[in-house]
Amino acid sequence: MAENSPTYFEPEFLKRLERLRLVAKRLSWSGPKGEHLSSKRGSSLEFSDYRKYHRGDDLRYVDWNIYRRLDRLFLKVFTAEEEMNVYLLLDASQSMAEGHPAKIEYARNVALALGYIGLKNLDKVGGAAISSDSLLPLALGRGKKQILTLFDFLGNLSCRGETDLKASAKSFSALFPHPGLVVLLSDLFDPQGYRAGLEELLRKKYRLLVIQILDPAEVQPEPLGDVSLLDVESGRERKNFLDDRMVRAFHQELQKYLEEIESFCLNRQIDYLRASTAIPFEEFVLLTLRQVSVVR
Repeated sequence: MAENSPTYFEPEFLKRLERLRLVAKRLSWSGPKGEHLSSKRGSSLEFSDYRKYHRGDDLRYVDWNIYRRLDRLFLKVFTAEEEMNVYLLLDASQSMAEGHPAKIEYARNVALALGYIGLKNLDKVGGAAISSDSLLPLALGRGKKQILTLFDFLGNLSCRGETDLKASAKSFSALFPHPGLVVLLSDLFDPQGYRAGLEELLRKKYRLLVIQILDPAEVQPEPLGDVSLLDVESGRERKNFLDDRMVRAFHQELQKYLEEIESFCLNRQIDYLRASTAIPFEEFVLLTLRQVSVVR
């Protein structure tokens, strides 16, 4: 059963989303014209320059205002824009069900917003929900129908199993072999580590945006004395005494781990953002996301 299916966004929020674009500067592929800049030239929505008219040129692209002023024919030249495949890759392991709100709920709303941006800008949008138990794919599609399909797909997700990014990345890339922008939304709590999974996606030549989603209680636990710590994915339990010293040591190790992830992504030209579920997802989408190069 799905956990708190996401609601449709408010019209004002949708209008603000429509002002954003997803871009992928380091990718190169061919396909129908969408709204992504490349070095090619052709008719498109993005004006580039003027050139002199030559016999046989399409008169639809003549700038008649210049002709009236200068009595000379100039053609408008446009930058070719290309369709982009946008893949939303959501961690649906059991740990993502934790938090208030649940991390999976936050991830779904961010994914819905990004998918909406892509579809409104003529991209193809698809992806998958991943865990060690399963990979649930969403076929690439475009247009209004795909927006509804995306909302239904994300609204019916549930969390189960453990995180296994490496195996999931292999299965995902086999299903979606064409280049594109992969947005991974995960807490990155993988017992085997996050590196192998991200390396696998890079090896397949995807452009990556990693959004690590954390609940505040995971980052700043309170000293509680004797506690029983349960790994919700594996079921392993460990008893410990959680005092101020232990909390400080945990915080230091966590910060080291987060800085390591950030450094790893920076060195491999992966866009990386960290999201706290304490921050409204609308604020994250409209403000924080614009810090990375794939959103503008």
